[in-house]
Formats: sequence, structure tokens, C-alpha cells
Amino acid sequence: MKPWMVIGLIALSACQTTNVTEDAPVSADVTPVVDQAWDEVRIGTYNNQDFAKLFTEIGGYTAVYSDPAVMMLQQDGHGARIILEEMPMGAPQARAPDAASWEPGCYWSLMMRAKNVPSIVEDAKALGWEPKTPIAYLEFGPSKLNVVVLTHQATGTQIQLYERLTTPLPEGYPDFERFGVPFNIMQMVSDRDATYRFFTEQLGYETFYHGEPYVSEEPEIMPLGIPVELTTTVPYRASIVSPVKGMETGRFEMIEVMGADAGLTGRDFSATCTREAVGLTEVRYRVKIDSLKSLALLPEDRAAIPEGHSLVQTAPDGAMIAFLPQQ
Repeated sequence: MKPWMVIGLIALSACQTTNVTEDAPVSADVTPVVDQAWDEVRIGTYNNQDFAKLFTEIGGYTAVYSDPAVMMLQQDGHGARIILEEMPMGAPQARAPDAASWEPGCYWSLMMRAKNVPSIVEDAKALGWEPKTPIAYLEFGPSKLNVVVLTHQATGTQIQLYERLTTPLPEGYPDFERFGVPFNIMQMVSDRDATYRFFTEQLGYETFYHGEPYVSEEPEIMPLGIPVELTTTVPYRASIVSPVKGMETGRFEMIEVMGADAGLTGRDFSATCTREAVGLTEVRYRVKIDSLKSLALLPEDRAAIPEGHSLVQTAPDGAMIAFLPQQ
């Protein structure tokens, strides 16, 4: 199997440990606004206690903070914290549970490594999570992987799991029993190049991967959910960036499914990616106050977050990147 036959950069993001920059344009000479991985991921829920069960009962995460409205989850004190914010029933969904990968807007999935994915899929069903597709078996060089996207049927939140069946975990990635720490977050975009320029030219992020449109050489199950019969004719193009080269966590991935000619069109969820919505809407950096003051010099498309000394950047398809003061 060719390296890109699987699902291209999704397999790359899961198993590659060195920077890949083939076909990448020359990056703008922009100093990155941060030099760290994101610290938090915000997910709106209708019921924090019920939603958290995927992470606490299956994933081995701990609730390190909880009040009636907010719960903070973390994997054994390591990695990004998952912030659950309970919203009233009837709050809009950032992305509907049936949203397809060719429908752009907001964040598609939070990505983490896992072990024994088939058992996780079965256990998760009882908690209201359904696999987007059957488990996809992927190969990339020496790595063999199981990959699946789990969709929370109440909120539309998606968790993308990668299980390495052969190669060891990347050096420095904390060990785990079933769920690892978050390492990547994916956006579905209407124009990959526009979103890539936002990250590289405005935020100054480094290129991990920037690829040409890709189609499979034979029909196959893809975690993106492109119909099997269309995987050889519907291309997608993708990029991965991070503030610093070689980061194993804190990456951003953006994918554009180019399916209009095949009739793969639909809704745009850019406008529903707000803090009033349930689902995966925002990643957060915790930075020093001095850093926040310097961020104020960025272009004027940034809006002040109501809480005060914090700033938020919004990607072209609505996904929010917030900079908050260190606690």
C-alpha cells in the first residue's frame, strides 16, 4: 500500500514523528504568537456528568475540577485539559451529529491515541457515542493503525482515536491504558489554502504538512466518511501546522473535501461555532500577561473575549483560538 493510499495526512499525523514539508509554500517571515502546545480544549455539553463518562469511565481521565457549570478533565495530570461547559437544553450545536466532512465550519474532531479501539467503540455506544464509519485499518510505512471517529449523538462532538498496532508511541508521549492525551485538532474548511495562510501568515505557525489534492487508488473505508464508492474520485487536500516544528501535541489540522462535482454539498457550520453552542468550538492557550499585550498588536479581525484580559482569533471557518492569562 502506498503511503498516501490510506487517508493521506490523517495517517501521517497519527504516526509520523518528523516534519514533512514537501509541496509546502515558503512560509511568511512571521514570529509565532506562541511557542507552546494549546493548554485547553472547550466542549459545550447538555450534561457534563453524562458527557464526561467517555473520558472518565473508558479513557482513564480524571475530573480535576468540577462545579455545576464547568468540569475540567485531564489524563493523569498530563497534556491538554478538556473543559466541559454545561449549556441549557436547546442550545445550538456547533456541528450537528450527522454533519459530513465536506460540510465546512468549526472543529471536526479532537484527536488522541488509543489502545484496543474495537473495545472502546463497543463500550462507547452505551454512553451515546457512535462510530462515524467502521474502524479503518491504515498503513503508513512501518506503522499499522486502527482509526475511528466517535460521534456524540446528543452534541455532535467528535473524538478521533488512533491505535498503533506495530510501532511504539512517539518519544515523550505519556503512556496510557486506553486514551492518550489530545495531540491534534481537526477543522473541516471550505478553502484549505485560506485557512493555512491564516495559521502561517497571521499566527506565524510552522508547516508540518501541506499537500496536494489526494484520492485513493482503490475504494476504501475512510474515517472522514467520504462514501467508499467515491474515495477514488473525490479528492481532499490537507495541511498540518503547529507553533514550533516537531511538536507531538498542540497541532492543528485542516481538511477540505473537494466534493462539489460529485454532489457532496450541504451546510456551513462556521456561524454556529460560538461559546453559546454545544460541541467542540475552541482551543485555548494560557499565556503571560505580557504576551497578551503583544498579541493586541495582531490584525483587527480579533475580538476581545468578554471576561477581560483575553483575546480570541477566529479561523476562516469559525474555529476559535483563544489566548487567556495564565492561572
